[in-house]
Amino acid sequence: MARRGPDRASFARELEPALRGRTREDRKMLFVGVLNRHMPEGREAVLVGGALVEFYTSGAYVTGDLDIIGDRDAIVPLLESAGFFKSGRTWWNTDLELVVDIAGRDLRRTETVVAVEFEGFTVPTVSLEDLIVDRLLAAKYWKSPTDWEQAVLLLTAHESRVSVGALKQKAAANDVGDSLRELTKVVGSDGPGTSPTG
Repeated sequence: MARRGPDRASFARELEPALRGRTREDRKMLFVGVLNRHMPEGREAVLVGGALVEFYTSGAYVTGDLDIIGDRDAIVPLLESAGFFKSGRTWWNTDLELVVDIAGRDLRRTETVVAVEFEGFTVPTVSLEDLIVDRLLAAKYWKSPTDWEQAVLLLTAHESRVSVGALKQKAAANDVGDSLRELTKVVGSDGPGTSPTG
């Protein structure tokens, strides 16, 4: 779909009808698609985190919020125009049943942005390989069994789509090569396994 530019009123008018009657994971993808149609060129928000896991696992993992990386100065006025209010570090819209966390401005230097085509929108996301590495980082350093389970789900569901070379390179660059080796053993055995750190 064509980019409309940073018109706050049109963002608010477009958002609600685009989300009406849609599933939880569809609503999150559509939100980012609509948001980016109203962001300045070159400053698009990138979907990361649990909402992306939810999308790639077709809802096998469910998260309550959606994390985006992007220019807070450009995003916040659009959120406010659509009735979002800030609570802590997140932005809420109870009518739209959305919680948005602007998780930062920049991606890690090793992360790659890919374009996911979704119902007429181009939604920038981190690559599947980056998403798996992110889950491995949380499993290893935060001792998070939930993130380990998400890594297992992602690799199991998308093993044929993942670039093994890129995944190994990104894991090594982020000091989770050992976790990736354990993950590939677990996925190869078709069992959920336990986190190598837990």
